[in-house]
Amino acid sequence: MLTRRSTILGLLGMAAALPAAGAIAESAAAPIRIRVASVISSAWLPLWVARDKGLFLEKGLDVEVMTVQNLSTTIGALGRQLDISGATAIDIVKAAAGGLDVVGVCGNTLETAANRQMRLIASNQSGVTSTGQLTGKTIGTPSINGVVHIATLLALKRSGVDPKSVRFIEMMFTNMADQLKAQRVDAVEEVEPFVSALNKAGHVDLGDPMLQVGDPITLTCWMANGTWARANPEPVTRFVAALEEARAYIAGYEVEAREILAKWTRLPKDVIESIVLPTYSTALTPRHVSAWIDAMRETGQLSAELNPSSLVLK
Repeated sequence: MLTRRSTILGLLGMAAALPAAGAIAESAAAPIRIRVASVISSAWLPLWVARDKGLFLEKGLDVEVMTVQNLSTTIGALGRQLDISGATAIDIVKAAAGGLDVVGVCGNTLETAANRQMRLIASNQSGVTSTGQLTGKTIGTPSINGVVHIATLLALKRSGVDPKSVRFIEMMFTNMADQLKAQRVDAVEEVEPFVSALNKAGHVDLGDPMLQVGDPITLTCWMANGTWARANPEPVTRFVAALEEARAYIAGYEVEAREILAKWTRLPKDVIESIVLPTYSTALTPRHVSAWIDAMRETGQLSAELNPSSLVLK
């Protein structure tokens, strides 16, 4: 354990950059409790690694992890039942457009052409082989006007399909395979680890709509109530530092990290081994958020004037 921890700290330069972490470890002060929410997806592996490997505790944090079905439902609980929640830039933009004080505290995953996590997947029984053939079809989505949905709307529009001609049905990622098999939908907006399973089952990969927004583009991030985040800069800094160490641990000890992924997702070993892990990054800047603001405007999903700089914790 000490060898692994030293390796991680060496990769990050954390020993020199965060002297406070050492003081925290040596002190007898009670850890600061933080309530954090995420969904079951390989995107949130850094959270689980930081929790299971004791990285949060080393930073003086007692992190309680809550699992939810849809991250968009956590916004109203921020600053009350929750302190920090997994999110997408879309969640932050929509909340701000609605007058809520929500900020992004750090990034989590990036979507890149070299490492795609999202796909638009068509049923192998639908006859659909391209995005341009989805006129009049039914698509399963995790959340109407969520991040993957906005990307799909953008891809449809740029492929010559009127998004209004497409019917969207909300469903959980875990149910999408069954819905395709039952032919209740013609395609689904899916993410890893479920993309790998659908591809293995022979369904049709229509590409990654996320790359219509940008490459690279922020896929997931972490958000908090703005008032809480500004009043608690030290716990936020420690939280981000622990996630950064977790990111380095995943890069250096992928086998062990996948064991943690199996524990939290309860997916079979063969599925866990086939999953393409996301590109993890704690970076989050106004530019990352601005790309999604532009995508929402192009798809007609945003009319409010927003300043991206005010949506990211400084």
